[in-house]
Amino acid sequence: MQIQSDYIVIDNVRSLQLALITLSQSDCLSVDTESSGYYTYYSKVCLIQISSRGKNYIFDPIRLDDVSGLGPLFENPAILKIFHSASDDIKALKRDFSFKFENIADTMFSSRLLDLEQNSLLYLVEHYHKVKLSKKEQKSNWEKRPLDKSQLQYAALDTVYLESIWEKMKEELTKRKLLDEALSEFKKLAEEESEPFEGFSITLEKFPNVLELSSDERRALYDTLVFRDEKARRFNKAPFRIWNNDKVLELVKARRDSAKLIESVGKKDADHLLSIYNNPGGPPIPKNDLFKRATEDLAGEDADRFKRLRQWRETIMSIRRMGHNLMPSNKNIAEIAKKNPKGIDELRELGIFSEWKVQNYGPSILNALQSKPYETTLTNLIPIKKKFD
Repeated sequence: MQIQSDYIVIDNVRSLQLALITLSQSDCLSVDTESSGYYTYYSKVCLIQISSRGKNYIFDPIRLDDVSGLGPLFENPAILKIFHSASDDIKALKRDFSFKFENIADTMFSSRLLDLEQNSLLYLVEHYHKVKLSKKEQKSNWEKRPLDKSQLQYAALDTVYLESIWEKMKEELTKRKLLDEALSEFKKLAEEESEPFEGFSITLEKFPNVLELSSDERRALYDTLVFRDEKARRFNKAPFRIWNNDKVLELVKARRDSAKLIESVGKKDADHLLSIYNNPGGPPIPKNDLFKRATEDLAGEDADRFKRLRQWRETIMSIRRMGHNLMPSNKNIAEIAKKNPKGIDELRELGIFSEWKVQNYGPSILNALQSKPYETTLTNLIPIKKKFD
C-alpha cells in the first residue's frame, strides 16, 4: 500500500459530506482521536483522524456541529476499523458521540500478544517502517483553534501507518495461531461501554516520595489533593494545571504558616487551606494505609478462592510464557472469587473475559474455584514467547 502523509481537514458541512461518501466505499479505516484531557478536567474529543486508501482525513468536531455521519462507518461490519489502543479511543467516541463499533483491530493489543519489546505507536512505526515519528505535539492543546500545521501533521501521522502495521501483525498472528484470540479480544473491546466520568480518584501511593512524609503530612497532602481536585473540576482544568505536585508539597510543608500560604496561592485559597489543615478530613495516614488493595476485604472461602485463582494465573503465565499484562488483574480475580460462578455462562456474564478466554480459560477457572485439578484442561494453549529469555 502507498503511504501518504498529506491530510485533508474536515471542518465544514460540504467537506464532511464529500469525505463520508468517499469513506463509505472503503473496506478499511485507520482511526485515532486527539482529546483535551491534558488540559481540561472533563476530557472531550477534539479531533478524529481517519486514514483510508492513501488519504488522511482530520475531522474537527469543535468546528462541525454534527459528526453523526461517521456512525454508520464505525458500525458497518463490512468495514474494518484499525486503532492503536482501541479501548481509549472507542470509549471516548462512545462517550461524546454515542457511536457504536463493529469489526475492529487493535495494534496495541496485538503488540502485546506478539510479545514485542514495546507497545507504543512510535515503537511500532519504527519497528515496521524504520521511521521515527516526532513526539513534539504529544502534549498539545487540541482544544485551541486554529490548530498549528505541526499539530495537524502530527495528528495525521497517528493513522498513516496503522493499516500497513496491522497487515504485518495479522500475518504473524496467523502464522503463530494467535489470530482467533486477537479477534475475540477485538470484539470485546468494540463492545465495551463508556462509563460516565465521575472524577479522578485520589491515590496517595502514586504521589512522588510520599513514603518520606510523616503521617500528619500525608493527611494534609490528601486533603490538599482533594481541594485541588474540587478546584480543577470547578474550572474544568487538569488538576496539575491548578497546582503541580511540587506546589502541592510546598503547601503541605507551609500548612502552619499563613503568610507563606498567602504568598504562594493568594488569600482566598490560603484561607480555605488553613481551614482544612486546622480541621483535617480524617486521622493521620500511616505508611501501612497507603497500599491497601481491593482484595483486602476478602475473607473465608472468598479468600481461599482468590488464592487458588492467583495460582491458576501463575500456571497460565508459565504455560504460555507470558507477562501479567495479558492476564486478569487482582481486581478481576477478586471479583471472580466473590461471584464464584458455577458454570461457563455465569463466568461469561461477568464480562471480564473475551469469548476466546471464556472458552479456553473457563473450564480451568471453574475447576480452580472448586479446588479441583485443572492442568489437563490447558493442553491447547499457544505460548506467547517463542522461547524463554
